[in-house]
Amino acid sequence: MSTGKGLHLEHDSSLPVQTHFDLLTQKATLGFFLIGILTFAFISKIDLVLESIMHHLNPCEKTSCLALYEPASWSVVRWLTAVFLSVMLILPFALHSMYSFARPGLTQSENVMLKRWMLVSSITGYASLFVLFYFLIPSLYEFGDGIHQTTGLTSQYDAVSLFTFALSTFWAILITYIIAFGTITAGSLGLITDNNQDWWRVRILGIGGVVLLLSLPGRWNGTNILLLSLMIFFLEMSIQKSIRTSKEIIGPQAMFDCEGRRRYVAYVDCSCHGVAFPIDTSPENTGLLRYQALCDNIDEREHLIDTVSRYRLTDIIIGGCDSSPLPQSFQKTTESANCQLRGLNLLDLQGATPQKNPLLHSEVEIQLENLVDPWTSTQRIKSCQNRLFESNADNYRLVSSSSWPEIEQGSVRISMENWSDDELRSFQSVDAKL
Repeated sequence: MSTGKGLHLEHDSSLPVQTHFDLLTQKATLGFFLIGILTFAFISKIDLVLESIMHHLNPCEKTSCLALYEPASWSVVRWLTAVFLSVMLILPFALHSMYSFARPGLTQSENVMLKRWMLVSSITGYASLFVLFYFLIPSLYEFGDGIHQTTGLTSQYDAVSLFTFALSTFWAILITYIIAFGTITAGSLGLITDNNQDWWRVRILGIGGVVLLLSLPGRWNGTNILLLSLMIFFLEMSIQKSIRTSKEIIGPQAMFDCEGRRRYVAYVDCSCHGVAFPIDTSPENTGLLRYQALCDNIDEREHLIDTVSRYRLTDIIIGGCDSSPLPQSFQKTTESANCQLRGLNLLDLQGATPQKNPLLHSEVEIQLENLVDPWTSTQRIKSCQNRLFESNADNYRLVSSSSWPEIEQGSVRISMENWSDDELRSFQSVDAKL
């Protein structure tokens, strides 16, 4: 069976898609089985649990103000509480199982983000549930009962309504948190932009609102309208904070090649442990990333892959080498991400020349733009001419092979290895300055 197309990391084994589905099905089946077993285990002791919960939710000093108007609904509450307690009990194990399933396919930043989200979500969820049932909701009920007592009313409260209101409030908070987290994640990955924010807003608010409204008891009443309005408010805040701005340093601008395809190009300044000539800037509309040694550091390679995936880069141009020394697994990973990997081989250009040599600096600037795809031949020649005119060289020397001759005083070396005859004639026809 085909493994399918997509981003493939170095440390991730290449397995068929069906294998992943089988593993996921096994884990989900085990989870549902454990929930069923624990539910039947809890149902025998659920009355003690409900007695403790209702004691905290009861706004009166005595239990005589609690009434049960629908006995059948209380049976639903008993089973619902048993299922809820089972889910809360196995939730840490479910999160660990989900993490172990997803970890081989996560980049370094995604791995850290997922672990942080699981830890924060678990602590926040349990703490919110405890505070909600034992402090906030009881305080709200006591406030309302105080108003009734002040007006001289005899209070009678439905036990089912008291419990379902508290559970509905927690459910609304949970749904809001999950959708807000997904929204923030999409924003951090650069999926929500100024151009498509309305498209995302309609789907986020629409799906979240429908799910919450259909899952709450009572459907369209005052309490549900209030919960729905609060959810929309917080989701709108998360959308506003997730919109990608255009101030990213490494974010390249879209370019179109001769076939009309959208291309995102980024240069990589790999210093090769400080040996290679540093790249201070990149051509217009391109991005720039800096690393110490991609060949020897898997963390840097994973960061680069994460950047490729996040910014949908289509072209990576490495400065120091020609990209061939990089591990084959890394090259296959970039290929799976539909990203073309190339190199300028500046180490060969530099040779034994000191990095402070001004002519070497000019040669590097020319070499950065001595490329085609997505640029055209005309753009390449024009960029090389402009860089040559900006240099302090007296003349230039065209190099037709991959081996660079020694640098000469006052002469700039320019590679014409992949130039056509038309490009050569076009370049030589506008050298009146020299």
